[in-house]
Amino acid sequence: MAEDLQALMERIQKDAVEKAELAAADIISKAKDKAAEIVRAAEDEAKAKLENADKEAQAFTERSERTLEQSARDLLLSVGKNLEKMILDLLSLQIDKSLDESTVKNMLLTVAKSYTSDIEINFSEADAKALTSFVMGEFAKQLKAGVKVESDKGVKFGFRVKLDGGKVSHEFTEQAMAESLSALLRPQLAKIVNKAAQGK
Repeated sequence: MAEDLQALMERIQKDAVEKAELAAADIISKAKDKAAEIVRAAEDEAKAKLENADKEAQAFTERSERTLEQSARDLLLSVGKNLEKMILDLLSLQIDKSLDESTVKNMLLTVAKSYTSDIEINFSEADAKALTSFVMGEFAKQLKAGVKVESDKGVKFGFRVKLDGGKVSHEFTEQAMAESLSALLRPQLAKIVNKAAQGK
């Protein structure tokens, strides 16, 4: 009987150990699954954060490049405008020197051959005083029409011709000539600025 009791106790103990081992194995398995799930979630979160960081870095780089490109364009436009203004000023200065009284008289005689109606000529105040007698004399004979001389503060050198009561006007002023010459130079200036932009 003692042996039966001993065998029973051993079987109970063995069953208890097996149940404990099964319970422990189940706990360990669940703990491993939970740990693997936590690791996967952490890896997914880290991957998402890295992808987001990459996207933000790329977006920042693209914004920076666009900003730099815009700044470079603005700088080139500014340089181009300053260069154009400098050339216009130089042209204007040269035209001012060229538009002496003799040149203006020759220009007026050429103009007289082109017009057949009454005209008004606007000079600077100084040129109006110096050239009125010429305009009313030799120029008027060539024109064979009525002529009126006015001074205009908007004219520094050269003259402006008005026809049809001022509805039509032609500019022979230093500003108009400088702008015409500058218009011819603009394509060349554009090429120079483009070459500079491309680093050639």
